[in-house]
Amino acid sequence: MEQMSSGGFGFARGNLEKMLAIPKYASSLLLSWFIPRIASLWVFGSGIGVGEGALALARELRRTDPTARIVWLVADDTEAALAEVEGFHPVPRRGRRGFWATLRAGRIVVTHGLGDANRFGVFGGRIIQLWHGAPLKRLHLDSPVTTRIGGPAPVRILLRRMYEAGAKQVAIYVAGSIESAERLRSAFRVDPGRVQVLGDPRDDALAEQRRNPAAAADARARVLALLRDAHAENNAGGAADADLSGRLVLYAPTWRDGEPDPAIPDESELAAIRQALERLGARLVIRSHPLGAGAYADALGGRIHELGADRVRDITPLLGAFDAVITDYSSIAIDFSLLSRPIVWFAPDLEAYAATRGLYEPLEVTSSGRVERSWSEALERLAEVLPENAPARRGAVAASRALAERFHAHPEGGAAARVLAAALRLSASDAERIPDGAVFFESFYGRQVTCNPLALDREIAIRFPEAPRYWSVTSERQAVPAGATPLLVGSADWFAARRRSRLLVVNDWLRFRFRRGRHQTVLQTWHGTMLKHLALGRPNVSLRTRIAIRRESRRWSMMLSQNPHSTEQFRESYAFRGEILESGYPRDDRLAASVAGVARIPMAVDRARRELGIDAGVRVLVYAPTWRDSGSALVDELDVRALADDLGAGWIVAARGHTRTHGFGRYGVEHPRVLDVSRHPDVNDVLLAADLLVTDYSSLMFDAAVARVPMAFFVPDLASYRDRERGFTFDFEAQAPGPLLTRRDEVIDCAREIEAEGPDADWVRGVDERYENWCATFVPHDDGEAAARVVDALVQRGALD
Repeated sequence: MEQMSSGGFGFARGNLEKMLAIPKYASSLLLSWFIPRIASLWVFGSGIGVGEGALALARELRRTDPTARIVWLVADDTEAALAEVEGFHPVPRRGRRGFWATLRAGRIVVTHGLGDANRFGVFGGRIIQLWHGAPLKRLHLDSPVTTRIGGPAPVRILLRRMYEAGAKQVAIYVAGSIESAERLRSAFRVDPGRVQVLGDPRDDALAEQRRNPAAAADARARVLALLRDAHAENNAGGAADADLSGRLVLYAPTWRDGEPDPAIPDESELAAIRQALERLGARLVIRSHPLGAGAYADALGGRIHELGADRVRDITPLLGAFDAVITDYSSIAIDFSLLSRPIVWFAPDLEAYAATRGLYEPLEVTSSGRVERSWSEALERLAEVLPENAPARRGAVAASRALAERFHAHPEGGAAARVLAAALRLSASDAERIPDGAVFFESFYGRQVTCNPLALDREIAIRFPEAPRYWSVTSERQAVPAGATPLLVGSADWFAARRRSRLLVVNDWLRFRFRRGRHQTVLQTWHGTMLKHLALGRPNVSLRTRIAIRRESRRWSMMLSQNPHSTEQFRESYAFRGEILESGYPRDDRLAASVAGVARIPMAVDRARRELGIDAGVRVLVYAPTWRDSGSALVDELDVRALADDLGAGWIVAARGHTRTHGFGRYGVEHPRVLDVSRHPDVNDVLLAADLLVTDYSSLMFDAAVARVPMAFFVPDLASYRDRERGFTFDFEAQAPGPLLTRRDEVIDCAREIEAEGPDADWVRGVDERYENWCATFVPHDDGEAAARVVDALVQRGALD
């Protein structure tokens, strides 16, 4: 059988058109500054025509607001007729009318990209990007094919910048799940708050079919009617097979970016398909990607049918008609999983596709371990899962349910209503979003809910329970304290909270051009006593960076300091002339309360180990290196896997990387005695659980002193770090409260002594005087009451009442 291209569109050609249209983009941007938008005018468009989630949303808008003006941007007369049937006003997408409608619209809804509307009219519009299914294959800037174009490097760089600029024009990206949201954020390089987990409106019909068998039966009746119509057209008078009885199996291969589809069956495979369908009493309905239409034309006939985009634009609302789905990488599988029916994954070109287009995870993970590589394997699997009482069917149904749990945060449906509410809320004012008297917390740019802001949140919540509290987060997976509200970084609510909150408590830079209002107090708690130089104290700081540092420090009303050394360093490193509260660290209150005399309370240690999932009776070595300015990988100079092997079964190595290295992977993957605690929400658990802390230059060395944890310092790069990277703010080599080590066997020797003698090990006792001096110098105020003192100070200064 002849291989056919799934052509029609190619990224290279589309990218060339974008480059040639730069003058049009520039003039359209200029014009958008002067043309007002009409709040009641909505423009909808979709890459498949009148369909996808855009249609569900438009219907919801029409139902709830009859006064809304709904324009559907169409590509041809067929789409125009479909829009009119729905009661929408069709306007040609290309040309002046489409440009003007898009330019005037208060809201613009698209499913595939800005080209669903008139791309020259989108500047300054409130754009809602619904996307068209859960991302399985890599999208946009995550895939190398997206920016495919010839020419010199400057041209490719310009193209990439154009993609990034276009992505930032979108106000809301709609995701069906947290998993999908994380992939969309990566693909479009947007702040987390631009992507909202609201459910996919195109799946609302499937949610109804899931809970209502009559709705699924209606979908089947509609599919059978479409197939009968096609049969009548192709067999003048309606010959045999017109009854179309039997189970229905949907085959939905995805588009391969203009390349031939390797799954098109040859003559022998086609014969085997027909025989298998006959044995199973089933019919195969082929749904090629719209851009690959016609590829399977030679396979049609008998029990093999086609249901192309020419007959039904949007297949998703009809998925309830099918008993099983066969696909490769199509997001139809994710939609279909809502129905808890079998999915057969068939990908003959898996390695090549993964290497070129790319997948967000191995297909074996998505498919729960089963991927067929040939038609014979796919047919064999279909025979195993299609019969109602087949033993393998139960496993296939369970895999489908597991997929739905991952990718459908709202299996109950109602996504169109949620998206509509979010779209309408785009025009809400700051006062409508955030009440008076709010407190805003952010730790490590929202990557964690921890550190001093968390400790102060607890104290404020107790003393001011009515105060609205908001936490900056980068993922829906992050838990915030009871009574607080999470706000995704970059969302409209997040920006409003930063502008409206009476008190902001942060431990790092505010960024995003924040300007402190007269009604606001910004408490900069920072996130540790500094061993290494920071900000203006770093070597070779450029003029541009110096200006940025001074601009940042002017945003702060006051700073929090752990000790006199930090106070001095903040004055020098940030040229900060405001008030500094030298009161100890609130984040260390729990550590101080867990110590009696110079020893940790066993109950506190046991509790911390339970939180980390560490069994009683096991020794714990915590490895917590800091990040490197020039690095782009995990810092693992100690080699935690080798360390765990050398220490043996009596030890667990708990590795905690710096927040700046979280994106570079995890420590000791699948090693039974290496525990990655980098993302554990409370570092105090990690410190309290430790029999030995091994770090290099991390500020955890100061917190560990509060908890009286034995410390050793693995610093094979001491000279280069001290002399060429950051430099130290004091004589670390003379004052360190533990030995400075350069070989892994020295670390193991320290651990062995603790294993044999506990805190009375010779090397631990040998640094007692230095340890006590260290505590007196760097943690003189950490007595367990720091949070209370800080909140008292905030009340006295009118930041809280």
